[in-house]
Amino acid sequence: MTPLGTLGIIAAIVGYLVTIFGAISQLRKALKGVRAVSEGQKCLLRSQITAIYYKHVDDAEPELREYERKNLDDLCAAYTALGGNSFVTDLYETMRSWRIRN
Repeated sequence: MTPLGTLGIIAAIVGYLVTIFGAISQLRKALKGVRAVSEGQKCLLRSQITAIYYKHVDDAEPELREYERKNLDDLCAAYTALGGNSFVTDLYETMRSWRIRN
């Protein structure tokens, strides 16, 4: 093989490697953004769940309206799917024992 042929092969390999590393870098940035959005969603869900809890916890006999209970179930399912912690799970279990009113 001629020196120019070898140089061309090396240049092609370097070009492919640069392209691959560039793509990996872009994927890492995108993944970081997805993680940030996921953490933000988790924070908002936790905030909504705790707001429902603190709205009723001081009542003599805490109770939830039917739509609040359905909303709570959906919020907790989403929070759990995002990898939420046991603090909210404990609140949820407490609220599940509350009476439901129409």
